[in-house]
Amino acid sequence: MNATPPEANTEYSRGAVASGGVSRARSDAIERPSEATPGIVSAGILGAGLLGALLLLVAEFTTLFKVQVAGATTIVKSVSTGSHHSYAMALIAVCAVALTLAAWRSANRPALLGIGILGVTALVIALVVDLHDATATGLVLSSGHFVNASSKPSAGFYLETLGAVVLMFTAVWGFVLMGPARPPAQSG
Repeated sequence: MNATPPEANTEYSRGAVASGGVSRARSDAIERPSEATPGIVSAGILGAGLLGALLLLVAEFTTLFKVQVAGATTIVKSVSTGSHHSYAMALIAVCAVALTLAAWRSANRPALLGIGILGVTALVIALVVDLHDATATGLVLSSGHFVNASSKPSAGFYLETLGAVVLMFTAVWGFVLMGPARPPAQSG
């Protein structure tokens, strides 16, 4: 009787070619697109993170909102962004720069997560704390008597909101383009 042994002659799980005829090196490149262009991803993270931080910092020194008397163009009060929330965006900007540099230098995923958290924090401050006051209406004391007035958002509000969105975008973009987390290298 001339029969082949039940074991396989070729070990497919250890060969140079993975299932489907795609080599392991090629399949790794498909799973991790950032390995093909690490410089572009790093530069994008650096540029976007620094832009978001710069927007937050510039917003602190601009006008958040202006209060105007209803039916007139007279500005009763102008409030700066920084003084409205004790320069919290400046602190967020400084932390974002530090985390951006860490993410840029070593593709640090926890630093990217920190950038995203700072972006969310800045957006919450802008939308919960600042937006309420920047769109308020009511009575104000003007020329010795109360008049109807309303506040309108100014450049500072838009700059801080845009800076927060840019930081969140930086974190998401970094995670997507870096690909899945790499397992730690085994020594041996």
